[in-house]
Amino acid sequence: MNPDSKNFPEISSEQEHKRNGEKTSSHSFMNMLALSSTWMFSLAVIGTGIIAVVLFIYGFLLSIAGVIHLVQIFTLNMEVVKEFLVVSIEIIDIFLVATVFYLISLGLYELFIAKAPLPGWVEIRNLDDLKTKLLGLAVIALVVIFLGAALTMSLSSVNILEFGISIAFMIAAVSAYLWVKH
Repeated sequence: MNPDSKNFPEISSEQEHKRNGEKTSSHSFMNMLALSSTWMFSLAVIGTGIIAVVLFIYGFLLSIAGVIHLVQIFTLNMEVVKEFLVVSIEIIDIFLVATVFYLISLGLYELFIAKAPLPGWVEIRNLDDLKTKLLGLAVIALVVIFLGAALTMSLSSVNILEFGISIAFMIAAVSAYLWVKH
C-alpha cells in the first residue's frame, strides 16, 4: 500500500466508471445547452426585433392619424394644440422605445451570435450595456409621462408649489441618471 493512499478510500473500477458516466452526462448536457444557445438567443433577437418593427409601424400610423385628426378639427384653440403636443410626445416615446428594442435586439445578436451591424455610436460590450439602455428607456418613459401630465394639467386646479416641486424632483432624477451614466 502506498503511504500517500492511507487517507483516501480505494475507488473500485465500477465506482470510477459511474463517476465518469456522471461527468459525461453533465458534460454532454452542457455541450447540448451551449450548442442550443445560438438558436435560443436567436429567438430573443427575433422577438425583440419584431417588437421594434411593430412599434415603429404603430408610431408611424399614429403620427399620420394624429396629423389627419388635427387637420380635420383645425381651430386656433390652445387646448387643441396642447392635446396634439401630448399625443406627439407620446408618439415620440413610442419611437424611442422601438429604438431601444432595436438596439437590444442587435446587442443580443452581437453578444451571443455574431458581429452585428451596429451604428458607430453604439457600443455594446456586455449585458450591463444592454441594461443601461433599458434603464435609460425607463427614465425617458417617466419623463414623457410627466411631460404629458404637465401639458394637460390645469394650473388653476393644482397648487403651483406642488407642481414646481414635482418638476424639480423629475429634473433631479434625470440629472442623477445622466450623472451616473456618464
